[in-house]
Amino acid sequence: MRQVIVVSNPGGEGDLFLEEALQGIYEIRTELDPDRVIDILKADADDIDAVIIRHPSNRAGVERLLAHMKENNSVIYAIPALILTDEEHTAVDEAFLEDPVVDVLRMGESKDVIRNRVRRAGQLVNSVSFGEFAKMLRALPSLVYLKDANGKYVFSSQYWHHLEHYDDPDWTIRGKTDMEIRKDTENAKRAYESDLRVISSGVGASYIIEENEDGIQEFLQIIKEPLRYEDGKIRGIIALINNVTEQERLKRQLEKLSFTDELTGCFNRAYEDSYVRMLDETNYPLSIISADCDDLKTINDKYGHMVGDEYIRMAVTLMRSVLPEDSVICRTGGDEFVAFLPNVDEARVNHLLTILSEMEDIFQIQNRRLSVSFGAATMNSKEGSIRETIATSDARMYQDKNNKKKKRNDETE
Repeated sequence: MRQVIVVSNPGGEGDLFLEEALQGIYEIRTELDPDRVIDILKADADDIDAVIIRHPSNRAGVERLLAHMKENNSVIYAIPALILTDEEHTAVDEAFLEDPVVDVLRMGESKDVIRNRVRRAGQLVNSVSFGEFAKMLRALPSLVYLKDANGKYVFSSQYWHHLEHYDDPDWTIRGKTDMEIRKDTENAKRAYESDLRVISSGVGASYIIEENEDGIQEFLQIIKEPLRYEDGKIRGIIALINNVTEQERLKRQLEKLSFTDELTGCFNRAYEDSYVRMLDETNYPLSIISADCDDLKTINDKYGHMVGDEYIRMAVTLMRSVLPEDSVICRTGGDEFVAFLPNVDEARVNHLLTILSEMEDIFQIQNRRLSVSFGAATMNSKEGSIRETIATSDARMYQDKNNKKKKRNDETE
């Protein structure tokens, strides 16, 4: 049971009055000496809801007690002081009605009035204490917010520019969901759905979102945990938002470097494996093109590897100029490539192969025209095998290469 400390004569009129009024709600602890109460507050203030002082004008040491409470009544102590007086002493006792004293009780008032005023005194001090705490939170670079069990905001330490009315001094976030206030409707929907999952499951969540507002790209880390009543029922959410833009950009840059082929700027074999794992139903039909530069060894032997490298880069330029923008081109070997074309069917990929072959002549190096062999295969659903499809496109590419060699040999005879 929560405690109320009464500074009065044990067994005196004031002690008995409060004991009767607060019986069953608070445990009454009576102390005669205000300095003793200071010691109690220093040692253990967690279970104390209020300090009630009987006739402070007639009691030595009250000033020290009130000074101690005023100094410490912040986030650490949230304990109100009240005065218990009577008609004879009202005038002199009311002179103490300043921080930390929040109310004056009078002998003879009804039990309900006394109980309500003691309870409200605690709520008042707690609200002031939370206000001080909120000021501290606003000094942090991170954003802290609370939501109720319906996903509606109760408190937010900052209003960021991602909100519709963030710069309106008369606007409040309280009582609103993300769907009502966020500029980015997709992120708002994701946030609201995540809130509902946390509330229903009781399991926290952590993820990173990308925001692009006012020409500014930002990456925000969202960390959510459920808030519970003592009986375990979910009462809401407490969450932290960190701006991780620099870290996320660096991470993505490192990932890009680890998946990028240094010579051509396209993806490497490691990314090919990663891309294949990420494929889902939205990518089908999926066409795959295998490509291999013709006569690279001859070029390297005759002109050197720098010219050979440029020959390889020209092959990539050719593919990028013809293939759809969302194609994924991977360099899988020295002059070998695999290109993934999501949502491209067999008829379209065959048309693209024709264009690739026709455009080869545009590219030349050392008066030698670019020549690349191509083969393609298509998967119409995820039920097929990626590796078998690649093997088919490889086989058709080698068939194209053999046909070119045969044609050149026939021309030289």
